[in-house]
Amino acid sequence: MNPRPPSFDVRPLRGSSMFPGLVAALLLLFAAPAGAADDARLALERFMAGLETFSAEFTQTVSDETGFTLQESEGVMHLGLPDRLYWEVHEPFPQVVVSDGRELWTFEPDLAQATVRPLGDALEATPIAAISQPDRLEEHFRTLILPVPDGEALRLLLLPRDEHADFVRMMLDLTPDGDLVRMQFEDLFGQVTDVRFSASERNPELDPDTFRFEVPDGADVYRP
Repeated sequence: MNPRPPSFDVRPLRGSSMFPGLVAALLLLFAAPAGAADDARLALERFMAGLETFSAEFTQTVSDETGFTLQESEGVMHLGLPDRLYWEVHEPFPQVVVSDGRELWTFEPDLAQATVRPLGDALEATPIAAISQPDRLEEHFRTLILPVPDGEALRLLLLPRDEHADFVRMMLDLTPDGDLVRMQFEDLFGQVTDVRFSASERNPELDPDTFRFEVPDGADVYRP
C-alpha cells in the first residue's frame, strides 16, 4: 500500500484535504465595536494566563460549502504548552495526532499508517497552533473580533499570515471568563469543520507519556 500524502491535520473526512475553507465573501465579516474587542482580547488573555496544560472532550461536525453535514465525530484532546499535543478522533475514521515538542506524528489506525515530520513548520499557522501556541498568535494570524448572535461568547476571527496555509480562516469562541468553547475553520474548498469543546480542564496533571508516540507493530511510517 502506498502511503497517503501527508498534511498536518486532524482529518475530518477520509480522502479530503485537511481544513475545509471558505469563499472570499465570508472574509468580509465586520469587526465588533471597540468595547467588545477589548472584552474578547481580555478573554483570550485569561485563557492564556498561567496556562500550562489543557484537556477537553470535543464533538466535531464537518459540513460542505452548502452547510450540508458530511460527518460527525467526537474525541479528546490534551495540550502541554507550548508545543505538546495529543488529539484523538474516534469513529468513524479514528485518527491520533501527537506532538512531543520535537516531532509531529499523525496515525490512522485503520490504515496502519503513520506520518512523522519535524515539528518546526508543521505546526505553523494551523488551527492547532492557535491554541497550543497562544503566545505566538499575532505572529501567525491577523486577528479580528466578531459579534456572536447569541451574545454568550466572545469570538476571534483568525486569518493566517502565511499565504500557503491550508485554511483561509478560523474562529475561536471563548467565554468572558476565558474558557475555550468552540473552534471553527474553513479550507480552500469550502468545507467547514466545527469543533465544540466540553468537560474542559485547565492545568490538569498529565502523564508525560501522553505526548509520546510509539509506532504500533506492523504500521507503515511515512517521512515527507
